[in-house]
Amino acid sequence: MKRSITSFVALTIANLALSFATLAAAQSDSLANLYMSAANVPTNIAGIHTYAEPPKGFNPVAATAEELATYGFPPRPDKQADPDHYALWERAMLAAKIRVTGELKPMPARAHGMMAAGSLSQEVVPQLLTGPKHLSTVNGSGVFLTNYGLKKWSSTASFNDIWTVISVPVATQPFDNTAGCTASDYLSVSFAGIDGRLAFLQPGWVVLPELQGGVVSDYNCISGTTTYYSYAQWGSSVAPFYLNPGDLFYTEVHCVQSNAAACVFLEDLRTLTYGSYTVDPDPSVPLVGNAAQWVVERPCCSGPNPIGAYPLANTIGISFDGAAAQNRSGKLFYPGSQASSTYILTMMDDGSTQNIELVNQGSSGFQGQHSLFFETTGCAYTGGCTP
Repeated sequence: MKRSITSFVALTIANLALSFATLAAAQSDSLANLYMSAANVPTNIAGIHTYAEPPKGFNPVAATAEELATYGFPPRPDKQADPDHYALWERAMLAAKIRVTGELKPMPARAHGMMAAGSLSQEVVPQLLTGPKHLSTVNGSGVFLTNYGLKKWSSTASFNDIWTVISVPVATQPFDNTAGCTASDYLSVSFAGIDGRLAFLQPGWVVLPELQGGVVSDYNCISGTTTYYSYAQWGSSVAPFYLNPGDLFYTEVHCVQSNAAACVFLEDLRTLTYGSYTVDPDPSVPLVGNAAQWVVERPCCSGPNPIGAYPLANTIGISFDGAAAQNRSGKLFYPGSQASSTYILTMMDDGSTQNIELVNQGSSGFQGQHSLFFETTGCAYTGGCTP
């Protein structure tokens, strides 16, 4: 009898946990639908919509969940269950004073080139080793949290929210450039996103970003000037406002559902400028929600090098702070994860022989669960440090 009672209690607890997860997912869907319907202001970019401007004196911190959705502010985190995210969200919402209006700028094609059809030979598959996997890539450095066993959208397990604060770097020509301008633009792109892929293309692994929000640093070698701007991208892309080196930039990708538009919130915490958008899906790649990532990349694969990656701008250092992701059950995940499903990426030069962008990751010490620090090495230029 004792064993039966114990089994009954365990089964009851398991059923309650499943019920709570199902309820949380249903509430998430309901709120996501409100974000979709409220984003009814078209922009000049196909596939991008935005929200009505909030009334004068609107305070996101004091607003209801419905009011936040109506005006496109990210959902309020649970102050008790996730005090870290709440503190970061509150800071960003109080600083969101200047809504971007008017025509939006299409993102330059060079910022995120597309891979040629048929060039993909294989994708990363789950591995059964202990601890994070280390992987060298041609175009990306950072952290991927993966659930690659998930093959379709899940009402409980899919990632549907990710956020971070990114430092806007000073971007210049690489350290050891002696050959002049071998390309017109040298790029560094910093983003948080959902469902980015790791794919193999000779001569190495590449990062293929999908749903994302972040920062582009574009050094023009011809003029010797650098342009910095925010961006949101999925099926469509937009660069809503310019940034300055030294700014802190908050981005949150949320209200993510299967086969529906997703919300991307972008904000410059120094200038108090922000924009909130829904971005239509990429019809070529169905959303699964099986990966969340924080990455610095040089875009691929339509650039000038042998596999189409653009040369990397020298940024010295880029910080990602306050970073975390959440799945539809409300479970939190962090870039400091030491799970075997975590991939730590190091970017390499064109020949895949030397590291050019490194990420410092760890669950304790200087980095901790929420923080990543990226460093450009002296080998950033094509040809690297080899004499």
